[in-house]
Amino acid sequence: MFDPLQSSTYKNQRCFSNQLCWFRCSYGDKSTLEGILASETLLFDDGAGNVKLPGIVFGCIHSKGNPNPALLKVPGLVGHGGGPLSLVNQIGSFIDKKFAYCLPPYSNENNSLGQLKFGEDTEFSGKEEVQETPMAPGGSQGTYYVLKNLTDISVRDNRLNIQFCGSKMTALLGDARSIIIDSGTMLTFLAKDVYGQVANAVANVINHEHFYPPGKDLLCYHVQNNGDPYEGLPEMTFHFANADWKLPPSNIFVMFRSGIACLAIEGREMPMFRNAAQQNMHV
Repeated sequence: MFDPLQSSTYKNQRCFSNQLCWFRCSYGDKSTLEGILASETLLFDDGAGNVKLPGIVFGCIHSKGNPNPALLKVPGLVGHGGGPLSLVNQIGSFIDKKFAYCLPPYSNENNSLGQLKFGEDTEFSGKEEVQETPMAPGGSQGTYYVLKNLTDISVRDNRLNIQFCGSKMTALLGDARSIIIDSGTMLTFLAKDVYGQVANAVANVINHEHFYPPGKDLLCYHVQNNGDPYEGLPEMTFHFANADWKLPPSNIFVMFRSGIACLAIEGREMPMFRNAAQQNMHV
């Protein structure tokens, strides 16, 4: 855990009338963070040694409200959006505004580590060909990233010929073909009528009775406790312009508890690809 008192380069940021800059952040899971803005010198390993970048502004947390239990296990959060205080924006000239990451799987039986790379080091080793599709900044300050031009979705090898025309326009994204990519939360969101078409297709290819757990809006199935719990569950492919994002069952379903697998997708007004879908993917 970071202790400002042990750092000679830590500085509190000052705002109006030379007062400390207090902030409060709220997240979609109802958790909140409060603290003060500060700056610090960060060290980055560029392969030849450590590079010092002074004056990096960050939030020093003093209070947490209704925290996500998973976040209590980590010392902090790093912002990679396009906002002025995100890490990638502050060090943008040093990394040529390039970054890439790979999230480890939830099961993580091999205790593998995720990877975060910047600048010229953003290429990952692997056999799969890298695909590219248009992505644009979203929000008034470009604070998030949006994948554009979703054209269709497949369950196994069956193209669904998704009808997007019934989806409502959203103030942030414009239409259901645009999807925010977010690594900080779990479930994927699709526009409600698009989700309905996907959920029906999934139910048609799984030979198990589906149900909804009490208090949860998740489509779930009983699966085997022994062996591979994802056996018999379908993969899913999201078709974008010039790129097909094929996801295995472990990125489409989550284990609600032993013997129960739930579709890690919900119908919401704001479409989002979140971290369950991004496991073991080079993004």
